[in-house]
Amino acid sequence: MALRKLRALWMRLRGQAAAQDVSEFDEELAAHVALHTEDGIRAGLSEEEARRQALVRLGGVEQTRQAWRERRGLPWLESVLQDIRYGWRTLRRTPGFTLTAVLTLALGIGACTAIFSLVNAVLIRSLPYGDPERLVYLFAPNPHLKLPPEIICPSYGDFYDIKRENKSFADLTAYEQATFNLATQGAVQRVGAARVDENFFSTLQSAPELGRALGIDDNEPGHDKVAVISHSLWLAMFAGSADALGQTVQLNGVSYRIVGVMPPDFGYPFSSDLPYGNPHIKATNIWLPLVLTPQQKQDREPGGDVTVARLRPGVSIKQAQAEMSSIMARLDRLHGGVWRDFGALVESFTGISLGPVWPLMRLLLGAVLIVLLIACGNAANLLLARASGRMRELGVRAALGAGRGRMMRQLLTESLMIGLAGGAAGVVLAYLFLRVLPYLDPGNIPRLNEASLDTRVLLFTVLVSLLTSVLAGILPALSVARLDLTDFMKTNGARGLAGGHSRVQSILIVAQAAMVVVLLAGAGLFIRSYINVESIDTGFSQSTVTMNIALDNRYGGGQQRREFFTNLIARLSALPGVRAVGAVNSLPLSNSESVGFFTVSGYANQKDQMAQIREATPSYFSAMNIPLTAGRLFTDAEDSDSSVVAVINQSFAKQYFAGRDPIGGKISQGDQDAHWNTVVGVVADVRHTSLEEPVAPQIYYPFGHADWGSNAIAVSRYIAVRSALPAAVVTAEVRAGLKSIDPNLAVTDIHTMGDLVSQASARRRFQTSMLTAFAFIALALALVGLYGLMAYSVSRRTQELGIRMALGAQRIDVMLLVIRKAAWLLGFGLAAGLGCAWAATRVLKSFLFGVGEHDPLTLLTVCGVLAACGLMAAFLPARRAASIDPMQALRTE
Repeated sequence: MALRKLRALWMRLRGQAAAQDVSEFDEELAAHVALHTEDGIRAGLSEEEARRQALVRLGGVEQTRQAWRERRGLPWLESVLQDIRYGWRTLRRTPGFTLTAVLTLALGIGACTAIFSLVNAVLIRSLPYGDPERLVYLFAPNPHLKLPPEIICPSYGDFYDIKRENKSFADLTAYEQATFNLATQGAVQRVGAARVDENFFSTLQSAPELGRALGIDDNEPGHDKVAVISHSLWLAMFAGSADALGQTVQLNGVSYRIVGVMPPDFGYPFSSDLPYGNPHIKATNIWLPLVLTPQQKQDREPGGDVTVARLRPGVSIKQAQAEMSSIMARLDRLHGGVWRDFGALVESFTGISLGPVWPLMRLLLGAVLIVLLIACGNAANLLLARASGRMRELGVRAALGAGRGRMMRQLLTESLMIGLAGGAAGVVLAYLFLRVLPYLDPGNIPRLNEASLDTRVLLFTVLVSLLTSVLAGILPALSVARLDLTDFMKTNGARGLAGGHSRVQSILIVAQAAMVVVLLAGAGLFIRSYINVESIDTGFSQSTVTMNIALDNRYGGGQQRREFFTNLIARLSALPGVRAVGAVNSLPLSNSESVGFFTVSGYANQKDQMAQIREATPSYFSAMNIPLTAGRLFTDAEDSDSSVVAVINQSFAKQYFAGRDPIGGKISQGDQDAHWNTVVGVVADVRHTSLEEPVAPQIYYPFGHADWGSNAIAVSRYIAVRSALPAAVVTAEVRAGLKSIDPNLAVTDIHTMGDLVSQASARRRFQTSMLTAFAFIALALALVGLYGLMAYSVSRRTQELGIRMALGAQRIDVMLLVIRKAAWLLGFGLAAGLGCAWAATRVLKSFLFGVGEHDPLTLLTVCGVLAACGLMAAFLPARRAASIDPMQALRTE
C-alpha cells in the first residue's frame, strides 16, 4: 500500500513538472511569435499578415510544440497513444478494409499457431523423465537376421555383463511388455503392462506420485506380487483415493498388492515410444517386477526384453557406442549355435520415439510458413492500396510540417494493430483446429493428443503477429519515406507513387502465385500417393471382423489352449449369419509379426533367408476371404502340432519354386536337419506388414504347429469372423460366447479389417489432409490478393478507361485489358512457381508412393487450377471496368 502511494505521488509530481515545462515553452513560443510579428509590422505588413508570416517562419505552433516534445522525450508514451487513437479512428472508418486485412492475417497466423502447437506437444515439450536427452536404447543387431536393427535388444546374459563392465552408463534397466486380463467389478478388461527390473524407475528418474517404486527386494521370488499402477487406472478403479495403496488387483487370476501410483503424464512405454513394441499396448497401466531366475540371467538367446540406459555426465552417444561395440564383440564368443554375430547399436531415446515424425513436422512447418508469407503479401497489398489512397492526406500532413518518421510510425502502428487483431483471431482459429484434431489424429504420432494453446504457444503467436505486422507494414511505411513534396504539389496527388505501388503489388502477386504453385504441387503429389495407397489390393475382405483373445497361465498346456480356441470357433460358427470363423497368430496390418528361417528342398538356400510365418486354422482363409490359387488348404485333421503340411503365398512360390510346381514341394524351418513340411496349397498375397511395402514370402502352418508350452505367461491369438451381420452384433456375440466359455478372459482389439486398412494409411491421410488444407488456404489468399489488385487497378484507371471507351473502345476490349494484365501476372507466377516446385518437391520424395516427385500430370493440373481460378478472380474487376460510364469517368478527377 505504501509503495502504491509513493508511486502515485511520483506520477503527480512528474505530471506537474511536465505541465510546468509545457507552460514555460508555450510562453517562450508566444514571445517568439510576438517578436516576429512586430518585425513584420515594421516591414509594412498588416498585423494579421505579419502574424501569419511569423507562424510560417516558426513552422506552425502545433508542429513546433510537437518537435519540442519529441526532443524532450517526455511525451513518448503520449505520442504512441496518439498514434494508437488515430489509427483506431482511421481503421474504424474503413471496416471493410480492416476486416479483410485482419482475416487475411488471421488465416496465416492461425495456421502457424496450430502447427506450432503440434510441434510443441510432439517435439519441444519436455518428456516426463529426468533429463531425457541422456537416455538411450541399446540394441543388438545381427547382419544374418533380415530385420530392422531396432528389433533385437541384448539378451539377459549380455545385459547383465554390460551392466557390470560398462563405464559409459550411470544406470541400465531391462523390461518386457505384457498384457493381462484385469478383473474389475465383475468385468474383465485387457490392460497393457511391463515387467521391469529394480532400476527401471531410477533409470528414467521418474518417481511415483503416491507410494513407492519397485525395488530390488520386489524382484526376488516370493516377493514379486506387488504392482505400481498408472494415474488413469488409479482414478478408474479407486476414484483417486489414497487408500488404493495396499489394496490388490487381480491380473490373470493372481492378486498383486499396489505399492505405488505414477503421475498423470507417465505411461512409459507408450506404443509410440518403441519402434516395434507390443501392438496390443497403447499405453502402460501396470508395472510388475521382472523376477528372473539365475538361469534366465545367463541366457544368451535374445528375447522380448527392451534395454534402456542413462549416459553418465560428459559421455556422448558416440563414446558409448564405441564401448558397447567392444563389449559385445567379446560377449559374442559366449553365444552358441545360431545366436552369433550380434553387434551393438546405441540410439537416442528421444530420437527413437520422435525421429520418425521429424520429417512430417518439418514438412508441416514449411507448408505453414508459405501460407504465412502469402498472408503477409496479401496484407501488404491491402496496406499499399490503402496508403496510395491516403497519399493526399499524407502529403498535406508532410506539407504542414509532419516528420516522415512520425508518419512512418503511424502506418506501422496501424499495421501492428491489424497484426495483433489478426493474431487474436488466429488463436481462435487455432483453438477450433485443436478441437477438430482428435478426428484427424492418426494414432501413431507421439503426444499429438496433448497439443494445446499453452504459454509457449501464445508467446509464439504474439511474436509471429508482431513479425507479420512489420513485414506487411514495412512497404507502405517506406513509401512515405519516398514521398517527394515537390512532385506531390505539382501533380496535386501522388500518381507516380501510386504507379510504384502498383509495381510492388504486382511483384507480390507473382510471388504469391509462385508459392501457391509449390503448395498445390505438393498437395497434388500427396493426394495421388494417397489414392495409390487406397487402391492397393490388400488380399483380404475388409468387412471381416477381427479381435484378439489372450489366454492366461491357467491354460498351461498346448492341448488346453487348442481345445479352447476350437470350442470358441465352433460356438461362433454356429451363430446365425456367420459364414466363416478362423484364427491366426499374426493378423495383417495389426503390427504383429512372426518371422523365421527356412530351407526349401531343391533350392540354392542361404543360411539367413527368412519368411513371415503364420499359424492358421483351416477356416481362417475363408474368414478373411483369401483366395486359394493352387492346391488345397489344411484340413481339420491336420490342425495339430504333428502335422507336416504347409501353405505358401504366391510371392513365396514365385521366388523359391520358379519354373516348377510348388505343390508337393518340401519346406523345413531352420536348417535341413529339421523335419520337412509338404506344400499342399498356394494362396494369394496379403499385405501384412504395410500397405506400401512389397509383399514378403509367407508360410502358413497349421494352427497348433507352434510351441504352446506352459512357460508362456499368456498366449494370444486373433479371431476372424466373416458374417452378414453388422460388426456391432458380431462383437456382442463374440463377447457373449467368450463369457460362456471363460468369464475371466477379455476380448480386445476389435476391428473390421477395413478399420485396420484405414489405420495403416492414417498418417498418410493426416499429412495429405493437412497439406491440402494449407494449399487451398494459400490458393484462396492468393485469389483474394489478385482480385484486390485488379479492383484497385480498375479504380485507379477509371478516368483512363473512360477515355478509351469515349474514343470508341468496346466493353469487351476493356475487359480483355484487365484480364490480360491478370493473365500476365499469373503467367509469371506459374513460371516462377514451376521452377520452385521442381526443386521443392524433391524434398517430398520420401513421402510419395507410386508417383514421381516431378509428375507431369500433377504439375499440369496445378497450373490449370491456378490459371482458371485466377482468371475467375480477375473477371469481376474486369466486368466492373467494362461497366464504367464514360461521361461519369471524364468528370472524375
